Amino acid sequence: MSTNKHFYLLDENNNISSFADYKFDKNALEAQDEIIQGYDGRYYFASQCPQQPLEELKLIKREEINQARDAAEQGGFEYLGKTFDSDQISAQRISMAAQAMALADDTAKITWTCQDNTTIDLNKTQLVGMVAALAEWSNTCHQKATALKAKIDAAETAEELENITWEDNPATL
Repeated sequence: MSTNKHFYLLDENNNISSFADYKFDKNALEAQDEIIQGYDGRYYFASQCPQQPLEELKLIKREEINQARDAAEQGGFEYLGKTFDSDQISAQRISMAAQAMALADDTAKITWTCQDNTTIDLNKTQLVGMVAALAEWSNTCHQKATALKAKIDAAETAEELENITWEDNPATL
């Protein structure tokens, strides 16, 4: 319990409608417990604050994992000792370049700019390998997300959900 005094007013439904650390209204009542904001945006006495339902927490955690997956998937991938961009536009460019190079003669090369702005010359085979590396990277990200979502589905408490994170998963990317 807080050592400061808190004063509050109730609305017609007996919900805390306003509160302060001073008696701001002649009808304000002195709180015997700390006043906190609940997950639903309403204010409660700390001892009476409802917990967010586990199913809602699971939906929130799934969205967190989806966002982390998308950030990782589009954050770049390794190939030939270099890091290449993997956002949607870069993935399209890689695919189009590989298609175009398939029509070129075997001695053709393309100079590709890496994520760190250095360049690398790639032949047809290496460009096809880059497409495969990008696909593998994408698959790795999705497999990791799928494994984490299985843990989310199996979680029985909010504490278990809190411990499920993209960074802490042993299947490091």
